[in-house]
Amino acid sequence: MPPMADRTTDRTAASGAGRYPLRNSSDREGTRLKLLEQLSDPATVAGFEALGVGLGWQCAELGAGGGSMVQWLSEHVGGGGSVTAVDRDTTQLRALETAHPNVRLVEGDLCTLALPPDSFDLVHSRSVLMHLECPERVVAEALSALRPGGWVFFEETDGAPAQELADPPRPFAQVMVPIAAPWRFARGLAGLLESLGMTEVRDDVSEYRLVGGTPYAAFWRYTLGSVSEMIRTGGIAEPAFEVALAQMTALLDDPSFSVPFTVRHRVRARRPG
Repeated sequence: MPPMADRTTDRTAASGAGRYPLRNSSDREGTRLKLLEQLSDPATVAGFEALGVGLGWQCAELGAGGGSMVQWLSEHVGGGGSVTAVDRDTTQLRALETAHPNVRLVEGDLCTLALPPDSFDLVHSRSVLMHLECPERVVAEALSALRPGGWVFFEETDGAPAQELADPPRPFAQVMVPIAAPWRFARGLAGLLESLGMTEVRDDVSEYRLVGGTPYAAFWRYTLGSVSEMIRTGGIAEPAFEVALAQMTALLDDPSFSVPFTVRHRVRARRPG
């Protein structure tokens, strides 16, 4: 497998350079990541298959989360390939490393991590750049890590639909819109890749509605539960927010609740050569 540069941190390190407040080691976060995988994996697998991922590929998964895509890649690249799985907390991934000899875990901060140059046929991330303060730096690092002819595949969320909703329900406006407000990087990602000299750039866009009682709503119930615990632990909870949070949680269980919330950009591009 390609060696990582000296700036890679060891497994005791954690990233403090982003807006992502949840810890992969918690039981709640494990459940939340599984819900995210159920929602997102089919489209990701379709993207991998469109790129022709196969035996012998050297792959990097940035922000590996619960590990479902690490496992898929490991099984499809075979013993002659490899999967380097990077996350700030690899707790959820350690069983995969034990079970799959072609998987290597790297725990570290993506904003300081140095990937080995000219090493990978595929660098993939999902719902990662949107949470970082250094997304452009991570994109540049991913591109430099590609072999000639290699692919990047970024799946990122844009919060524009939530922000543009004309008359949102009050709890949604108080709780969900502020969460989605920083998610803007995805809309310019394809253009950025083109400006950096990448070829075969493609941006597949899908809109997601937040509908009560659905798996997507369940994912957000777990997310809000984790965030609210951290807010209360930090002693900064305000009564008005607590009320809005309770109301929003109730809406997530109500099948009649339905609003446009996010847009998912699935952007792929190829290094010339």
